Amino acid sequence: MRLRRRDACLLPLALPTGRVWGDDKPPLRIGWSDYPPFQIKAGSAGPQGLDVELLELLALAAGERLQWQLRPWARQMSDVSQGELDLVPAATHTTERLAFADFTQAYRQERVALLGLAGDAQPLRRLADLKGRAVRVGMIRGVVFPLAVRRALEDPELARLLVPVHANDLTLSALRARRVDYVIDDPVTLLYRASRDPGEAVEVVLELAVGPVHVLVGRRALERRPELLQRLNLGLQRARQQPEWGQALARYPGLQPPIHVGSAMESAGM
Repeated sequence: MRLRRRDACLLPLALPTGRVWGDDKPPLRIGWSDYPPFQIKAGSAGPQGLDVELLELLALAAGERLQWQLRPWARQMSDVSQGELDLVPAATHTTERLAFADFTQAYRQERVALLGLAGDAQPLRRLADLKGRAVRVGMIRGVVFPLAVRRALEDPELARLLVPVHANDLTLSALRARRVDYVIDDPVTLLYRASRDPGEAVEVVLELAVGPVHVLVGRRALERRPELLQRLNLGLQRARQQPEWGQALARYPGLQPPIHVGSAMESAGM
């Protein structure tokens, strides 16, 4: 999606010093992957989806332009640390990532769950119930889970069940091919894929967490433009006040639990 600039979004956006940001800047390079319905491949039209719509609105309100660059999720982290990307969407806040990036305020919520093929998976009350079972649990390489989930997976009996899946779009095929028995993933995106790709149905076996996700802003981008994080946060605050923000969320019903800005940084995101 490419948004047209609207008069309501073109009011001067200034730093507290009163300096107005100009438009003579190169576009910000932002990563994306096949992560529907948040980020969707749309042929020559470029990416679409909820993240694309929301972050284009944010950029417009901040007086920025985005250049979307397709990358596998794990490579996005490497590229932003090396300065080859400026931004990464749908990022979980972690202390480790602060070594090479910073985070905007949260812009939406995300869930994480344990999923399996419908009718195959036995009911579970917690992840620890998998211990002692001859099962394999897929997880996308490079993804960071909420603290409670990370701590559960540190148990050696659970850790040995984990199987890395190398891209977002492979969790469904891994399940249906029975290379894994379960996956830990965002249930929204996996169920979205399953509803559009003929084959066995997928179900949520166990909800694990929900929390805010952020735009990751690379340290190298901040070295070039120290005001960038503040600018993006002000743009986010402004974009949320535009009717287009609510309209974008309404196009993806059922995705967004209520978001509490300023809540704990632990997230169910990537």
